[in-house]
Amino acid sequence: MSSPNPLYPSRPSSPPGGLNRRGFTLVELLVVIAIIGVMVGLLLPAVQAAREAARRMTCSNNLKQLSLAVHNHHDTYKMFPPSMSDRRWQQRSAMTAAGFRWDRLSYLTQLLPFIEQQSLYEQIEPFMIAGGVPWAFMDNSTTPARPGPFAQRLAAFRCPSDTVQIAPDDVSPTNYHCNRGDIHLNSNDHEWRGAFANGLRGQMDFGKIKDGSAHTVMLGEVVIGRQTGVPAQQRIKGGVATGVNIMIGGPFSPAVCMAVRGPDNTLANAPNVQQTWGNGGWGAGRRWGDSLNLFTGFFTIYPPNIGPTCAGGNAEWEAQVAVNSEHPGGVNVAMCDGSVRFISESIDTGNLAASMPATPANSRQYSGRSLWGVWGAMGSVSGGEPPTALE
Repeated sequence: MSSPNPLYPSRPSSPPGGLNRRGFTLVELLVVIAIIGVMVGLLLPAVQAAREAARRMTCSNNLKQLSLAVHNHHDTYKMFPPSMSDRRWQQRSAMTAAGFRWDRLSYLTQLLPFIEQQSLYEQIEPFMIAGGVPWAFMDNSTTPARPGPFAQRLAAFRCPSDTVQIAPDDVSPTNYHCNRGDIHLNSNDHEWRGAFANGLRGQMDFGKIKDGSAHTVMLGEVVIGRQTGVPAQQRIKGGVATGVNIMIGGPFSPAVCMAVRGPDNTLANAPNVQQTWGNGGWGAGRRWGDSLNLFTGFFTIYPPNIGPTCAGGNAEWEAQVAVNSEHPGGVNVAMCDGSVRFISESIDTGNLAASMPATPANSRQYSGRSLWGVWGAMGSVSGGEPPTALE
């Protein structure tokens, strides 16, 4: 047998089957992992953006359905549901006695029959007669007691981008508030410049929208309240600055409220923030059945997502709620013609450092064009602004 030629060494024998099996080296494995990581990093923002777009579309559709419900309500009753103090609740024979809080039933309660919630609507009267209120979770009109109508979670009242956690024994919240106009008002003030009136003073209908239904805001989004109790940690979205001299009924300046804004869109410069609510909810939107500003109203003065919600003493009654959302760049609003628009947080709000003029001394009585730019004009029903200014 000849000896092997050292210039041409013999090749190692192949494993059975003729396959030359070889594992990945550590370097190759790390390269593959790095490539996968880069691909995930590139794809994840796109996936998140697609999910947010879907959530925003659902939110827009919810507002569309509620605006159509207002239209159907108007076709039936020839008016919009009042923001509070709806006399139809008062006129029910069993609710005329003192002590029944019919005045605190929100505009959403009258829309229930128009969003396929007739059975829920019919639970409200016996619940109230038995001593129930819009911030009570349990219904004592039944034996045994059970969760009441305002404990009912309704997807139609929630924006899916707002992922706030609600305790099991909290009443149900809403993201969708009604437009009370471009002035500071207490919850029970009689005046209004927006699309929803106090039922004790009057009623709102399409005939009173002189600026055009396509140019007037009907409903808007508000992030549901969640509180840290610490101004420097409290986001503007979901927070309420308290102890702010907002001058309801006087020559107010929005600059006073805007001054509570701190770094990173917090309420760091606020004298205080709303801190507690128990299971009844004292945060923005925490009660869909309650008519107070904080829970189901808003004002078109402060810029969306940037403007804070401020109150003097009692945040429930005095809060001047600003629209905000978890959508990047702005908020969804429903217009009085039933359309839905996305309003940028950079929309013109006029000169927020200006003050209401001294005449009239009562700011609730001012009329004419809005002082607060395009956003203010969209909130007034008969300010007389030219339509081209609102496009």
